[in-house]
Amino acid sequence: MNAKRSSYLIITLSLVAVFMLAIAAGCTGNGSTNTAATQVPVASPTIAAAGATTSVTSVIQTANAVPVTTSAPVSTGQKQTIKITGSTTVLPIVQAAADKYMAEHPDADIQTSGGGSGVGIQAIGAKTVDIGMTSRDVTKDEMAKYPDFVITPVAQDGIAIIVNPANTIQSVTFDQIRQIYLGNITKWSQITGADVPGTNDQIVVVGRDSASGTRVYFEQTILPTNATPVASMQELNSNGAVLQNVAQTPDAIGYISIGFVSSDIKALPIMGTTGTTISPTIDNVKTRTYPISRNLYVITNGQPSGLAGDFIKYILSPEGQKIVADQGYVTLT
Repeated sequence: MNAKRSSYLIITLSLVAVFMLAIAAGCTGNGSTNTAATQVPVASPTIAAAGATTSVTSVIQTANAVPVTTSAPVSTGQKQTIKITGSTTVLPIVQAAADKYMAEHPDADIQTSGGGSGVGIQAIGAKTVDIGMTSRDVTKDEMAKYPDFVITPVAQDGIAIIVNPANTIQSVTFDQIRQIYLGNITKWSQITGADVPGTNDQIVVVGRDSASGTRVYFEQTILPTNATPVASMQELNSNGAVLQNVAQTPDAIGYISIGFVSSDIKALPIMGTTGTTISPTIDNVKTRTYPISRNLYVITNGQPSGLAGDFIKYILSPEGQKIVADQGYVTLT
């Protein structure tokens, strides 16, 4: 009988040990599952409109971007600051999103500034800011110089060709835009339907400065490869400056993001080879039927994390995309 009791005791202890090991394994599995659930994928970019020059490297980088962390570091109660700079086209979206984010997260301090896409790419590359903004693709050379870039699309945009409301012109062709910016068309009377009463008929060509991503994309799309715009082109440093200049100059022509279009200027539809015209509207940009359409991006060095990662996630959220639409741009969805 003693031998039987000993056998029963050994079996009972063994079953208890197995049970305890099973509980421990279950707890470990739950912990790893919760950690993995704190990530969401970054949205992939839409391919640029036909005829536009797209950086393959940039698109691949964005499509393979490491997921954005969904943690909310501002809940710690400690003040946290990030700096964002770059494209004046992306700036209104980011500024409006930052204002609303900071209102909901009092411990967050998000400092934004413009300067152009070139400035944003250089600043994030030099790690003097936490997020860079660009309205153009990052080039292969830039990606080679800054291989840790993670590029995330936050909105879509179109570039509108604008003239003064006094101009009677109703539409413009791709070739007419090209010839104006190359300096081959210099008078409005050279374009059928165009007239600016009370002026000397000379076209005042307005564009952006060399740091502008809008200028880079415009010239890649409109001008021949390696061509430069007419030397007399006025080079301004923001969409707002171009808008104001054209609004105050009857003979002027310029280009701006559709997010800046207002009643102060006339945004021209572009006429295709079949005679149909396509206006720079949100719907036409969303379907990419408008020929000068593009993505707008933010850039981080490596995986966006902490406050920077949480803020990018906010822009990509339904609430953030509503801000994109409210600012006159085109949402990603």
